[in-house]
Amino acid sequence: MNIFILNNDPVLAAQEQCDKHVVKMIVESAQMLSTVHRMLDGTMERRPSKSGAMLQYWKLHDDREDIVYKACHFNHPSTVWTRESKANYDWHYKHFIGLCDEYTYRYGKVHSTDTKLRNHLVYSPNNIPMKGMTPFKLAMGSNPECMFEDAVKSYRAFYHTKQAKFNMAWTKRPQPKWFNAV
Repeated sequence: MNIFILNNDPVLAAQEQCDKHVVKMIVESAQMLSTVHRMLDGTMERRPSKSGAMLQYWKLHDDREDIVYKACHFNHPSTVWTRESKANYDWHYKHFIGLCDEYTYRYGKVHSTDTKLRNHLVYSPNNIPMKGMTPFKLAMGSNPECMFEDAVKSYRAFYHTKQAKFNMAWTKRPQPKWFNAV
């Protein structure tokens, strides 16, 4: 779970992601945006899971209940940042749309999450604080060497650590100029 803030522009931040992340981060962004709706506009309930453990759920009392994803990763830094202000939510939504559009550009098809949620997540939660953007929160505790004051610099450094884990490719896009430029 993360938001790869590779650029301050949410659409460019999506376009600069490698193929694997373009596919994966659509769902992660939709989960975070959905969680913000549930936490800010819903009511928290404690219910037993299939194993019997008591878990927190957020129920929406309108048509969103059956549309948006279930709440998850409530206290993840990226989810917390998304719910801090309307401006943060709007940036994240534009990034989500950028990822969806990038997926369609690279693969010639529409991601199922795009079909399901594009027109529903466009509306921010009713109870979101009406404030400007707050500083991005970094979610890279396992890589403290990548943490800087500048979120873009931090996430670009963090992105370089990913190439040791899998082959990074950019279909129909050149590799970003900043990648491997360190």
